Amino acid sequence: MFKYFTEVIFTVIGITIILISNFVVALSFPFIVPILNVVGGLIAFVPPILVFYIGYKTKKEIEQQFMMFIKDFTESINSGMTLPLALEHSQDKDYGPLSPHIKKLGAQVNWGIPFQKALAVFAKNLQSLPIKRAVKTIIETYKVGGKISDTLNAVGKCLITIDKIKKERATSVHSQIITSYLIYFVFIFILIILQAFLIPSLVTEDGGLTGVIGTETPARELYTQSFIYFIIIQGFFAGLATGKMAEGSLVAGLKHSVLLIVIGYTLFTITIQFEINLF
Repeated sequence: MFKYFTEVIFTVIGITIILISNFVVALSFPFIVPILNVVGGLIAFVPPILVFYIGYKTKKEIEQQFMMFIKDFTESINSGMTLPLALEHSQDKDYGPLSPHIKKLGAQVNWGIPFQKALAVFAKNLQSLPIKRAVKTIIETYKVGGKISDTLNAVGKCLITIDKIKKERATSVHSQIITSYLIYFVFIFILIILQAFLIPSLVTEDGGLTGVIGTETPARELYTQSFIYFIIIQGFFAGLATGKMAEGSLVAGLKHSVLLIVIGYTLFTITIQFEINLF
């Protein structure tokens, strides 16, 4: 719990700002409610999202550095070094967030822990599926007595190929990402037209809608709240889908979700304050 204490505090502060904005400030200064809601939403949700996104970026950086580690480790073994000596040589290089794990791996091997067991712990701590698969291949080769340098070289080439395919995919879907953004903004534009032009023209003096038969007719405020919910839901899932297409991860889509929701909500809430009656 204390690990995310700061994020919890920010979330509470943000939700408090939103509540004060909608139930206190809205009574006297309704025109600044959208701004306060955006600020409160950013304070409440951006810090927790950053925790997940930073973890995601760190994992991606570890996977990138793991390829460099395999390459350097293979070169050290090919030069005639033993496994402990090759690991010790790799510890002197900077692999970013992967370096502490490599030092721990080298220390375990130096303490006499079997290489395959230490490597299994190494992969488990990293919690990366590509690295787990690569390590499993290395361990199986080591167990059957195969040439470890050939296996490391093959694993390194495989990881490089997979990384290249991911980058090509991200480049190829660039136009689709732009299209998804355009579709979302067209959706926002339609809601703005409905709320700022059409609905005010149909609202009667008692708050109902003209031409609607029934004892109870939803008020204009109900449509406003419904449209805001539509914007938030559409922005959230559109952002997740965009991240999944571009980077193959829903966590990567959180940044798109935040951007779409903030822009969509701000445009809608500010624009609907200007009403134009068509009839």
